[in-house]
Amino acid sequence: MRGLVIDGKGNIALKDDIPVPELSDYTAIVKTAACGICNGTDLKLREGHLNGFDTYPAVLGHESVGRVLRTGKKVISYKEGDLVLRSGLDDTYPLYHSLWGSFGEYGRVTDYQAMIRDGVTEADISNISQQVIPADIDPVDGVMVITLKEVCAAVKRLGVGPGDKVAVSGCGPVGLALVKFCKLAGASFVALSGHHDDRLATAKKLGADLAVNSKKENFAEVLKKKLPQKLDFYIDAVGRCGIISEALTLIKDDGIIGVYGIGLEEDRGIAWRNGPYNFKIHSVQWPVPEIEASIHDEVVRYIQDGNIDLKDFVTHRLPIEEYEKGFELIKSRKCLKVSLYYQ
Repeated sequence: MRGLVIDGKGNIALKDDIPVPELSDYTAIVKTAACGICNGTDLKLREGHLNGFDTYPAVLGHESVGRVLRTGKKVISYKEGDLVLRSGLDDTYPLYHSLWGSFGEYGRVTDYQAMIRDGVTEADISNISQQVIPADIDPVDGVMVITLKEVCAAVKRLGVGPGDKVAVSGCGPVGLALVKFCKLAGASFVALSGHHDDRLATAKKLGADLAVNSKKENFAEVLKKKLPQKLDFYIDAVGRCGIISEALTLIKDDGIIGVYGIGLEEDRGIAWRNGPYNFKIHSVQWPVPEIEASIHDEVVRYIQDGNIDLKDFVTHRLPIEEYEKGFELIKSRKCLKVSLYYQ
């Protein structure tokens, strides 16, 4: 079967020699409809510098939507025809490793709930978020559901709630989703800092009370004029030490700096002296599967009731053969979310 393979040196190729996953009692085989390119993780994996991941060549992808073709005899959570999130592949080393493998033409999902029911000790909780989405969600846009679940879970982990004052740095899909979920959590004020006017306009549509192009204006100065009080939360959706330094100047005593953006630089300092004596840094750079699974129905409900429009985030839909164009769009910041689909 086909799939996108990376070598960790910046090279990516659409290969056609990837083994099709095998069916087992607790798995289902899925035909991939589409897979999103993760603006953070996938780009870092392609270049070979994501901390803790160094197995190459590997099949890439973790934001897939696919349709169930066959189910194992003990599967209870999936049925033929279901649309499911996060199908993946196992390693087929020495041919290919798997960096989740969702860009494969076919994948597999594992029925964690059935394994728990049957007392299978090898049940891996990381599979719990391989969940079914409603049939009326377009699978090509549906790849964004995965990011939305991760962001919603992160907002809950950080503890954003009614009346809180929040700033977000970064106007990619994650930053915009953070704006939306902070407002849905009841935050009374949410500000966004970014570099692209079209995205800042989207942030306002999603509920941002303030959206500042930090290439044109000093975000901290504009924010202080708009909001005299200190912030309860400042969330870094990019992963930069300079953002944390700025956050320290804006949060209240015992305020929280949330770090969502992955890949903080090791060669840059943080201006610790500019902050309050008491503050917290809470990293939410990696999803917690059980939390992500627990808010699945909530996120789907937001989509179905019109609170969230997936098309606000998925700006480009390309056939899998145009993968290089998709990665270039992200690298050049000319898109939000790119979804690559199989025809």
